[in-house]
Amino acid sequence: MASRLLTVVPMLLILTVIVFLLVEIAPGDPAAIIAGADASPEAIEAVRQRLGLDQPVWQQYLSYVWNALQGDLGTSFATNEAVTDVIARRLPRTLSIGLFAMLMVVILSIPLGILAAVKRDSLFDRLLTGTSVFLLAVPPFVLAAILVKWFALGGLQIFPPTGYAPMSDGVGEWLMYATLPAIAIATISLAELSRQARGSMIEALEQDYIRTARAKGLSKMALVCKHAAKNASVPYITMLGLNVGRVVGAAVIIEAIFNIQGFGQLGVTAVINRDIPTMQGVVLVSGVIVLFVTLLVDISYGYLNPRIRNK
Repeated sequence: MASRLLTVVPMLLILTVIVFLLVEIAPGDPAAIIAGADASPEAIEAVRQRLGLDQPVWQQYLSYVWNALQGDLGTSFATNEAVTDVIARRLPRTLSIGLFAMLMVVILSIPLGILAAVKRDSLFDRLLTGTSVFLLAVPPFVLAAILVKWFALGGLQIFPPTGYAPMSDGVGEWLMYATLPAIAIATISLAELSRQARGSMIEALEQDYIRTARAKGLSKMALVCKHAAKNASVPYITMLGLNVGRVVGAAVIIEAIFNIQGFGQLGVTAVINRDIPTMQGVVLVSGVIVLFVTLLVDISYGYLNPRIRNK
């Protein structure tokens, strides 16, 4: 595990370099943006000195990393708030809906994929495969619009069309606002991971040790749950980890459709306003989340496959 943790360190360093370079590649002068359109050259220079932009690039980078390690991601150009405070206020909304979406994916994709593998070439298997292909072709924003039309604005009117309620208002209230966005985010991942679970289970069931266990008279339930599931879960977990980035990306559009002032919308607003510190904070936190999930996936391999753990 220690070696896996060490591999994250260079990735974090590369991430901080990329985030820092946003200042260099972003259009416009950050000091001029903060000072205002009518600011004099002296005022712009004063802002530049206050931000430390007059220092060498390497010194600016070290200062940024040191401040980030202390939880200081700078101050928003647009709102003059601490970026850390803004992210802390917006991120829980996106995380709660994203985790709800991934929970839906795991709960549904595993049994659907296993059942399709066990009943290979059956009507259910063909329906699952066909439905998955169809859902993979539907963009999340299209599905979100359909869900709003059918379940919020149409005859059913079960869920509110827009907005967000925190869990502090009650789990039921949170579910009412989070269900439709979570479904829209989860659909493509559900289709992809159902197919992954099916393919992994079919491959596992064709291994020699499964044939041996079947010859010994073990039941199909024992073969699937006790012997095949653990090996089949390795590629499934890998794909599940890769889908975390997709969830973060989908949140940008989904939050706009449902008017959820979350982490994704914060990034969009920062780009529109050329709010560089907020842009840096959003990219950095997103990268750390993806790296953390990747580390968890890597660690899980050792539990799921002893041969990997012993290497």
